[in-house]
Amino acid sequence: MQIIDGIEISDVEAKKIMEDRKKQGDMTYEQKICFEFLEKSVKMTQAQFNDLVDELKKIAILKPRYIALIINMMPDTEEEVEALFNKERTNLKKEEIKQIVDIIKQFKK
Repeated sequence: MQIIDGIEISDVEAKKIMEDRKKQGDMTYEQKICFEFLEKSVKMTQAQFNDLVDELKKIAILKPRYIALIINMMPDTEEEVEALFNKERTNLKKEEIKQIVDIIKQFKK
């Protein structure tokens, strides 16, 4: 197996890729472990994922890698959002942080 691209993706996207890989045939040991983990941990459907991405894209400062990070962690509080972005070069405003939390809460219902 070779690395084709080095982009960051969400767990939902990774699960879809692994499902497609499983349909192609035998998986390596590492791929099986990864797929089993994603099967247990990813609770969101592809449609829910697409809707969530669309909502988060409305926040102009969020790049695709930040959106993937937010979706993977699904933060419940403003403090959790701040913790996700502590080491990033992006400075989110309080309104943007609150908006992220509100969007996530809609999708956790």
